[in-house]
Amino acid sequence: MIKKSAAITALSLLVLISAVSGTAGAVPAGSNNKSKATAPVEQNTPISSTIEALIAKENTVPLQAGELKILYVNDKKSNPHETLSISYMPYRFSSINEAAQKLLSLSGKSLLIPTSLPEDYKLQDVVLNPVIPMFFSSEYKTLRDQLKAKAQAGGKKVISQSLKWSNTETSITYLRNGERLNLRSAPAYTLPEGVTLAQLPGDQDESLTLNGVEAIYTVFGPHHGDRKVQLVWSSADGSVDYTLTSTKNTAQTKAELEALVTSFTAQ
Repeated sequence: MIKKSAAITALSLLVLISAVSGTAGAVPAGSNNKSKATAPVEQNTPISSTIEALIAKENTVPLQAGELKILYVNDKKSNPHETLSISYMPYRFSSINEAAQKLLSLSGKSLLIPTSLPEDYKLQDVVLNPVIPMFFSSEYKTLRDQLKAKAQAGGKKVISQSLKWSNTETSITYLRNGERLNLRSAPAYTLPEGVTLAQLPGDQDESLTLNGVEAIYTVFGPHHGDRKVQLVWSSADGSVDYTLTSTKNTAQTKAELEALVTSFTAQ
């Protein structure tokens, strides 16, 4: 049975995240310091030039592949919601074999790939991203409280520290004449009590069964950029969520996407 968390990409998690700062790549309010790994959450809270300079100083040394950093601004005006900036640099590969070897070394897990691709699709890249603690998680709150305490004890307005790579999500992208097919896998998680997700206007969901596992097929409305459809399902034990997404100019039918999912195997 597909868990609620497995359907999050078919719904509006992005809207929920954008409304509450502190996600991966998010920066303290008003800052121009942006993660190279993800797009920051846009905020309108003004920030002083002094805080800007301190943030820039903390980010003088560019992150290398596999490095993560958390940053906290100890200033109520610049960071009224006391959020963290979590930035990272992913591992990026043009080879399935190299990506599979790195994933195995990072997590001891195998890379799931399709054994049968639609004609003329070519691999663009495989990206390994760290799993970032969500703003509603206990891990995120613990990190925030630790950095806040260090900043206050040291009398610092801006403080940062390295963060250990603890888990991995994967993104495999294939291209064909401008079409894009993306397979994402990530550890499953459950939304906290009281947090609900609303379907975006125009989205149409359909429940399916793939290899004996419940899945959700979504035809996107106008609020998802160039994305057209996606399939979301979980591993048999419910520990991993998978998302297969194609763009608006793709020629795949629902049946073809389903067949693609059933061809996945561990590399």
